[in-house]
Amino acid sequence: MSNLINIETKNINGALIQTVNARDLHQFLEVGKDFTTWVKDRINQYGFVENQDYIIVENLSSPKSGSAKSRQRPMKDYCISIDMAKELSMVERNEKGKQATSFAQN
Repeated sequence: MSNLINIETKNINGALIQTVNARDLHQFLEVGKDFTTWVKDRINQYGFVENQDYIIVENLSSPKSGSAKSRQRPMKDYCISIDMAKELSMVERNEKGKQATSFAQN
């Protein structure tokens, strides 16, 4: 997955864990649902636990150039463990999901 999606080390519940940004994974997997709906549905559906499987980081979104709504807004980013990323990739049941899980094993 390191060639496909950026892997970072984050502190989750006192342990340094390799994580990926869920937005990046969502984009890579080419999921049809919008990100917020997708990630919340998957967390609930598969019983992922905050501060164990993922952490939420508040960031400011960059305004789109030329947009009438050009101010920054708070945006939640989900830093998810590699194991959670693998499971999310598998349940998408598409070619991109297979690619993500095969690279994650390396």
